[in-house]
Amino acid sequence: MTIEIRPLTPVFGARVTGLSVRDGLAEADVAALDRALDEFSVLHLPGQPVTDEEQVAFTARFGPLEETLPGAVGAGSKVARMSNYLPDGTLKDPNGQSALFTRANNFWHTDSSFKPVPARASMLSAREVATTGGDTEFASTRAAYEALAPAMKAKVEGLIAYHDIAHSRLKLSPDAVTAEQRAKMPPVPQALVRTNPRTGRKSLLIGSHICRIEGMADDEAEALNAELVALATRPGHTYRHKWTAGDIVVWDNRAVLHRGLPYDEVADRRLMIRTTLAGAGPTVIDGVIQPGA
Repeated sequence: MTIEIRPLTPVFGARVTGLSVRDGLAEADVAALDRALDEFSVLHLPGQPVTDEEQVAFTARFGPLEETLPGAVGAGSKVARMSNYLPDGTLKDPNGQSALFTRANNFWHTDSSFKPVPARASMLSAREVATTGGDTEFASTRAAYEALAPAMKAKVEGLIAYHDIAHSRLKLSPDAVTAEQRAKMPPVPQALVRTNPRTGRKSLLIGSHICRIEGMADDEAEALNAELVALATRPGHTYRHKWTAGDIVVWDNRAVLHRGLPYDEVADRRLMIRTTLAGAGPTVIDGVIQPGA
């Protein structure tokens, strides 16, 4: 097979064909996908049905994986289960903590920005798709940065924001996050502007997990984050993916925001499996932004 990469939008995203995850990839193919992720930020690989084990093995070709969050289904494993039903087939209580925790992914966010080492990339495979709704939207924070006026670029350069998973969950409901999760995942500092170490292109690390920004009043920080998210998610900077069973989508958390769109969590069934590629290191150490993080 020969890998073919075709852009999804004029700004970012690409559809990748001519490969089989199950049959294995040559090192040259893995390297080509790695470069494509840097270039396009979001990769759609259609027609790739996989087991959990195959997905973990495929993700690991690109580097070490993160473990699933405390308190989530599969906590401590390499596999995150994004679904409205449990592994035994039981429907989740739509008003229960587990369902609320997952539903907060409907806000624009970046995976694992609330961890000291933010994730490099996420890989989501569609095992069972909703009959209506359940699409995923992506927004280019790289395009957003590049569209900033010089004065705004100067303003955001060097800023440090604190990311907190409880902050994003509490926007939805006081019951969406547990005391254990809050204790185990306190707010962490992240550079507001990131630079891809291989391409040198900059992007914004923004979204619903930001709870404060150093040197700013809370209302000013909230307004700045909202302004930047609005810029990133405006028409022309986004791509909406309608899932088909067997799809795999990989995205660069350093260069995009994403959000899940609602579906009927009571009358429908949806099962998505996510594996997460760990980042190379912290973006901030002892109050100092790390170059190329």
